[in-house]
Amino acid sequence: MSNTNVHSIFFSPTGTTQKTICAISKGTGRSLGQTLDITVGLSDGATQFTDDDLVIVGMPVYGGRLPALAVERFKAIEGKNTAVVPIVVYGNRAYGDALLELSDLCTAQGFRIVAAGAFLGEHSFSSAELPIAPGRPDEQDLQSAEQFGSQISQLLGTCESVQLEPPSLPGNHPYKPAMQPAGAATDVDRQTCTHCGMCVESCPAQAISMTDTGPVIDADDCIWCLACLRNCPVNAHSIALPKLNATAQRLHGACQERREPESFMKKLRSATT
Repeated sequence: MSNTNVHSIFFSPTGTTQKTICAISKGTGRSLGQTLDITVGLSDGATQFTDDDLVIVGMPVYGGRLPALAVERFKAIEGKNTAVVPIVVYGNRAYGDALLELSDLCTAQGFRIVAAGAFLGEHSFSSAELPIAPGRPDEQDLQSAEQFGSQISQLLGTCESVQLEPPSLPGNHPYKPAMQPAGAATDVDRQTCTHCGMCVESCPAQAISMTDTGPVIDADDCIWCLACLRNCPVNAHSIALPKLNATAQRLHGACQERREPESFMKKLRSATT
């Protein structure tokens, strides 16, 4: 199998998943093909890959599951026995069933799992007052990602005469229940807001519209990725919902111990066995 090109696909509202996927792709040492940022949606029509491609696909973990919006967008992408490496990025707590869910999703879309990984990114609820995996992925994480990419290339480069068994991944069937919408959104300081529109542009759910008095957020569509808060140049967005503030405090206390990336690669199996 040639797999001459490596393609990157990611849903990354706050940029951490994108950094990880790009580092893994770089580490493969292969020619860079398409980069599909499904955070902002896809153009009409399906995107297809062949059995000569290698695809690295990444999504963040929300409450131990994948974001439903990311899952729906990925369903417009098809493989044809295409080698794929599913990657989830989580905020130092736990990734639950998300990696298994992403692997199942890739398989359903015609991809063939050759490896998988769980990497770290700063938690969406992290703040200066309550840091949760701050600064991650850091230099050490990105080095691990590049090394993983190199391992993937080595694996594929030796399997001309052997078969690859899909790696065994942690998680459960059925998956744990998905995180329910909070029914609220970030608060906006109208005096601080400059109406720049960055929050509107960065919202993956298109839940924010700009009015004469500032941004208005549809709480029913908000997925609490906090891209609006992260991308606001004047810090006009904040978390005011007591329930979510309590969650941030709990995570800050529970996620002090540094977790490291995990990778899953099945050993090669002879094609004659």
